Amino acid sequence: MSTPGPLPQTFRYAVVEDEPLARRALEKILASLSPDAEQVWDAADGDEAFQHLAQDTVDVLFLDVEFPPAGAFQVLERARDAGLHLPKIVFVTGHDEHAVRAFEWAACDYLLKPLSPKRVEETLERVRASLTSPDLGAMLSAVKTLTQEKQPERFIVPIRDRILIFRWSEVMYLHTEFRQVFAHTSRGKIPVDHAMDELELIFRDRFLRIHRSSLINLDYLVEVRNPPALAGQAVMQDGSVLNVSRARMDDLLNRLARMG
Repeated sequence: MSTPGPLPQTFRYAVVEDEPLARRALEKILASLSPDAEQVWDAADGDEAFQHLAQDTVDVLFLDVEFPPAGAFQVLERARDAGLHLPKIVFVTGHDEHAVRAFEWAACDYLLKPLSPKRVEETLERVRASLTSPDLGAMLSAVKTLTQEKQPERFIVPIRDRILIFRWSEVMYLHTEFRQVFAHTSRGKIPVDHAMDELELIFRDRFLRIHRSSLINLDYLVEVRNPPALAGQAVMQDGSVLNVSRARMDDLLNRLARMG
């Protein structure tokens, strides 16, 4: 006699998809595979989705990547900037080139169209498992609150019989080389004993992530090159030229616009 498995973890979810047929197809699959779950709302564009997120929290958001006015990532950034709670996210799209950026948002899963019920079922299993795990979003939020209250001003670097003392404000940019993060200052390139993701979280008001491997201090940015159809470049005060990924160029331009 087999041992019964755990009871299914119920959850509340929402769907954001601008194509009515695709939205109804996904909703039908979800209702069939997860009848214990509750669909709370759906949305056809970014403004509608933002309003729902602000008013009615859900556990899981099935989020199309491309929809008006500017797609999933802008909605998420807008919600994050407004301090809204972000649920578990399952991205849905017809193009897999968005996958890397999707998982930068700690996506629970990533579905490619046309949707397969079997693949959606696998996603639902991951969703249920994630709902019983620690809330990473809440932990990151707590860390962010603590670091904003008291951001470190200095860091030390032991070198042989000396201890060098640096201010974070003198760091022009941080760059990863062979999994080691280096702080670039007027006194040279210094190894830092922190992960890039951790530094981005701590110094998000002062630094900006422009590439998976680069975090820049905006006080030392002197030029942004943004040629049509090409990835951009950031020119720093020391003459260094750093690549800006296409996915992060909008973040950089928006940040500069707010500084003006």
